[in-house]
Amino acid sequence: MKTTFLTITLLIAGLSGAMAQTEKGNRLMGVNVGNIVIPTEGSTTLISLQPTYGWFVSNGLVVGAGIPFFYAGLGGSKVTQIGLTPFLRYYIGPSQVKPFLGASIGVVNTSVSNTGSPTASSTDAVYSATGGIAFFINRSVSFDLGLTYTGGDGGSVNSLVAGTSNALTPNIPKALNISLGFQVYFGK
Repeated sequence: MKTTFLTITLLIAGLSGAMAQTEKGNRLMGVNVGNIVIPTEGSTTLISLQPTYGWFVSNGLVVGAGIPFFYAGLGGSKVTQIGLTPFLRYYIGPSQVKPFLGASIGVVNTSVSNTGSPTASSTDAVYSATGGIAFFINRSVSFDLGLTYTGGDGGSVNSLVAGTSNALTPNIPKALNISLGFQVYFGK
């Protein structure tokens, strides 16, 4: 009887702590530090960084913004990309391992410079849909693994960089992004 009571008490305490991470009024701040982009057209793989900040407007639902940043130096060419992408993300369930779904829409500015050529830039709209799993290591920190489809209008800058659509730049239309990141959750 004591074992059953202790088990039930620990289970309830564990579930209530798991729910507290994503409850209304809390905030999150984090970064995708290993965003590996695999374009669906072309063969280049890239690495980028995206810090995020959000506010839980209801239990499990966070509204926030991300700042996608990318830099690559390829021989005499340099590509720099930065943007602003508001997002929604919904965490499912009360456990320490929470699936999540999300979406974002925003803009990115890409600058391309080649040795001996003038710098060119383009500002393009982007959108994305994300699914993933947040692994909570404690009440305040999760490691996230996600798969994101990114679309939008980035053809002009892709043509500047490589001469064809979807050849090089990150956060481009028709790209799958595998992301690894972490989030820190703050109470009310």
